[in-house]
Parts: sequence; structure tokens; C-alpha cells
Amino acid sequence: MEMMLKCLTFLVCASLCLLLTVGIPYSHAADVAGEITLALPRTPAHDEAVRVVISAGILPRGASIVVRTLDGKIAGSVSPFGIRPGQPAGRYTIPLPKTALKEGKVSLVLELHRQYAEEVRAPSTEEFLGAELVYTPITESGGKPIP
Repeated sequence: MEMMLKCLTFLVCASLCLLLTVGIPYSHAADVAGEITLALPRTPAHDEAVRVVISAGILPRGASIVVRTLDGKIAGSVSPFGIRPGQPAGRYTIPLPKTALKEGKVSLVLELHRQYAEEVRAPSTEEFLGAELVYTPITESGGKPIP
């Protein structure tokens, strides 16, 4: 029994260490203002770019999630097409400008835009399932880096 307790304690500690090392993706709905903040697991290398992967749930027909930096610039959008009603929209990768990375964090504003509606609001827990940061290599093309 004592050995089993030691093994369980070790497993819990190892799991926590792994989560802290890898980073914990944001997996809750955007707050009332639609703002999310994600911690960078590490500083990107000189030949890496940071992208955000948005997991979108069930969106109203014709709706899209616009992703903005805190200064209001559009980084990208989740605009599903051909999704069957009631099905999750999927995962969308959006490149982030270097200006979005500040003090080891990325803060973004998510807005749900509905087709033919002037109302813009934060996505609900059913519409926004989560977000995580990923690193991608930057390659050179004609002397200019590709983001």
C-alpha cells in the first residue's frame, strides 16, 4: 500500500512538472471583453515565429471569430466554410506579429462577428473552445524572411 502511494505521488509530481515545462494552453472561454492572455512557454529563437491555434466550437451560420492584437490590429480570423450545422468549426492557425509578444505573454482580443448583424461580442464557451501557442521555423526566400 505504501509503495502504491509513493508511485501515485511520483506520478502526480511528474505530471505537474510536465505541465509547467511545456506550458498550459488556454482552454476557457474568452472573458467578457473577449480578451485572452497566453503565456509563452519559452522565448522564440531567432529563426522561429509564434502562431496561435484557435479551437473553435459550434458557430452560428455565417459567423466568424476575428482575432486582434491589443492595439486593435487584426491578426487573423476563424471563418469556417462548409461546416455542417451543429458541428465544431475546428482548429485554425493564425500567425502573430512580433509586437503581440510582450513580457513572455501574448494577449489577444476575440470578437464574434455574425453575418448581417452589426453586433460584435465575445465568443461564448460553446463558440471558443481554447487557444494555444505554437512555434514554427522561419525560412529564407529571396533574402527576406517568411513569417
